[in-house]
Amino acid sequence: MRKEWGVLALLMGLAGCVPPPQHRVTLDGAPWPVDAAGRPATGETLLLILVDYRGVPVEACIEKSSGNDVLDASAIKHMTTHLYQPEMKNGFPASSYLRVPVNFGSAADAAVAWPPSQAARECQPQPVPGISPSELALVAQKQFTVSPTSAGEVPGVGQPWPADANGKPSSIDAYAHVLVDPAGHIVAIEGLKPDIYTAFNTHASHTITGMRFAPSNVQHWEVVAFHFHGNG
Repeated sequence: MRKEWGVLALLMGLAGCVPPPQHRVTLDGAPWPVDAAGRPATGETLLLILVDYRGVPVEACIEKSSGNDVLDASAIKHMTTHLYQPEMKNGFPASSYLRVPVNFGSAADAAVAWPPSQAARECQPQPVPGISPSELALVAQKQFTVSPTSAGEVPGVGQPWPADANGKPSSIDAYAHVLVDPAGHIVAIEGLKPDIYTAFNTHASHTITGMRFAPSNVQHWEVVAFHFHGNG
């Protein structure tokens, strides 16, 4: 059973703090991990979590490691077993990304809703532990990996694949929000974020227009992710 967490609790730092190791000798039922010097390990794990419009965390990845695999695994375990208050977008609940810092041994910072401030993410979220097969299937239908055609074009657009500042085929991870009505029909599509290349935005728009979404009991925003890989 997931416990519901509100955004206020997150902002107060209640969701991402683990007591310092000197105050607990175990972590998740096992001995607290130690560093190379044999001292109790400390650090901060920065998670990127995809929370759907119901507040259910469905995907997560480690955007910045604490430097200890055991601490990182514990961060994912604890921060993906709660319900979050979904983001509201233009009056409707929305799927969204959250950056959640988890401090092991110090006070946690706030969790913040993501839009990206950079051209690409450092990690691609993976299904969280315990996600049901039906939820996993819904997530998988909203993830697209795109590579250049044999002619070096963006598929279905007929435009050259964009080049980066070094003249190499660009690679970027981006997402678009889609407003879906209770019947699963598309009401509105927002452009890709980050919006850097027109050809990628056009491809995303064409792809989303052909998508079908599962019916629900509320009009809401879905998030659709695109992974554009210039090297195939």
